[in-house]
Amino acid sequence: MDAKKIKYYEKKYERNPVEDAIKDISNKWTLHILRDLFLGKTHFNEFQTNRKTLDNKALTRCLKTMEQNGLITKSMDENEITYHLTEKGHSLNKVFYELLLFALNNDKNNEHYNDYEKEELKEMYLEILDLK
Repeated sequence: MDAKKIKYYEKKYERNPVEDAIKDISNKWTLHILRDLFLGKTHFNEFQTNRKTLDNKALTRCLKTMEQNGLITKSMDENEITYHLTEKGHSLNKVFYELLLFALNNDKNNEHYNDYEKEELKEMYLEILDLK
């Protein structure tokens, strides 16, 4: 696409939809928490597991922002707060699968995963992300 066309579209559309989407998920922890939710985690403490630098204040702020952005809902179940993906949050499932493919396809010389593990991860994520 040439520069004139790009300027035309920038002028025509005051907002950039990609930038809007990035704003919703750009917090340092948002993608981590979304991934956890896809994996079935629903409780505050579960989001902090194996994340030593994620303190309560940062997690609370991130969850609140995610709720305001319509990515998650918060509910009380038997005196316990749980978090769940909304339809909007769940719609990121294809994005997460593409991130997985990006990571696996760029794992040159099988530094992190062998071919069997790569296929297994693809199948697992297809199921977890409800893409089958």
